[in-house]
Amino acid sequence: MYIVYESRRGRARRAAEAVAEAAASHGVPTLMRSISNAVSEDIVDAPALIVGCWTKVDTPFGGEPVAAVKQWIAGLPELHGKPIGMFCTYTFFPHTFADTAARTSEVLALLGGAIEEKGGKVVSSHSLHFQAFEKGGETLVSEVLDHTTA
Repeated sequence: MYIVYESRRGRARRAAEAVAEAAASHGVPTLMRSISNAVSEDIVDAPALIVGCWTKVDTPFGGEPVAAVKQWIAGLPELHGKPIGMFCTYTFFPHTFADTAARTSEVLALLGGAIEEKGGKVVSSHSLHFQAFEKGGETLVSEVLDHTTA
């Protein structure tokens, strides 16, 4: 499983680490990279891809983290129906739950659209609260594995 993330303050990196730990607990070999260090050839060989970023809740349509990940996705080779999991990280403060839910939904929709344009199949999509990365990572990995052939 190839896990790629965009992180500024380390939360999305910690979420990606939780996803990698969940995959390891299922006996799945993983490779984890930031988008600046990700290699397209590794994605071609991986049975599944998980992509994540942080969410800037006070900016509609995801802002800079989504733009960076979408640009990275645009440079990928055709994904040929590869199962894809997606996540974004979030906190509540200082915004309301409704603001947070709207922004994380926007982020996941934008990432999903970019993935589908490349021929990937989004099989799991979650917003992960910074205090529950392990639980969210386990759910994400389980859902992706349900769509991955050995």
